[in-house]
Amino acid sequence: MFFKKILQVVFTVFCFTQFSFTHAQEITEENYRKIDRAIWEKYEQELDEIFEYLQKHPEKSDSLLAVANQHLTIANKKNIEAAIKYAAVPSGLQRLFWVRLDISKDTIYSVLKSLPDSMQTSPYGKSLLYHIETEQISEGSKYYDFQSIDTEGRNFALSSMEGKNILLLFGGLDCMGKEGREYLNEIYKETSRDNFEIVIYCPVLNLENLQQLRTTYPCDFFLVSDFLQDHTPMKILYGAQGRPTCFFINQKGVVVMKTFGLDEERVSQLLNEQD
Repeated sequence: MFFKKILQVVFTVFCFTQFSFTHAQEITEENYRKIDRAIWEKYEQELDEIFEYLQKHPEKSDSLLAVANQHLTIANKKNIEAAIKYAAVPSGLQRLFWVRLDISKDTIYSVLKSLPDSMQTSPYGKSLLYHIETEQISEGSKYYDFQSIDTEGRNFALSSMEGKNILLLFGGLDCMGKEGREYLNEIYKETSRDNFEIVIYCPVLNLENLQQLRTTYPCDFFLVSDFLQDHTPMKILYGAQGRPTCFFINQKGVVVMKTFGLDEERVSQLLNEQD
C-alpha cells in the first residue's frame, strides 16, 4: 500500500506540473512566480506526507528517505525547466543564475543569447556570461585572490595569507548549526596562526550586516564580504552556491578540497597532513 501511495503521488506531481506548464505559456513575471510557487508548495506537501508516514512507520526510514530524494530530484528538474523557460523575465533569469551549476554552459549560453539585449546586459545576464567564460575552481586549481572587507571595515585580500593553509567557506554560519560552529572554533584554537587561517565569506549586503554576524556567531577568525551578493567572484569563480561551500587551500595556494557542507573529518585529515 505504501508504494502504491508513492506512485500515486509521483503521478499527481507529473500531471500537476504538465498541466501548469501547458496552461501558462505566456512568458511573464507573474506566470513564472506562479509556476515557481507551485513547484515548491507541492514539494513541501510531499515532504509533510512523508514525515507523517514516518511517524507511524519509523522502520521504513530508509525507503522514505529514498522517496524524499526522488521528490527533490523531480522538484529540482522542474525548477531548472522553469528557469530556462522563463529566463526572459527578471525572476526567471535570477533563478537561472542560481541553478547554473546544474546546467551545461552550452545550454546557458544558448538561453542567454535568445534573450533581449536588456536582459543579456542586466546584472544577472552579465554574471551568467562571466560564469560561462571562466573556469570555476575545483580541486587542484590555484586559488583566486578576491578583494573584500573584514568586520573592522579594513580591506582584505586572500593573498595576504599566502604561505598558510586556509579553510575558506562560502557562508553557512547559520546552516552548519551549533556543532559546526563549535568545530571551527575548536580547530582555530588548536592551530597556529603561523600556518593556518579560517576565512568565511559572508554573502551580506553591507558592513553593518557583516558586523551583526560577528555578534550573532562570536568567533576569532575572519568574516569578510565584498557585498556583491550573487555577483561576487566567490560565487562565479569559485563555483559556490549552497552554504556552506568549503575550500581547503594548502600552503602552495592550491585548492585541495572543495565540498558542499562542512566535512569535518576531511578538514581534520588535511590539517594533520600539513603538520
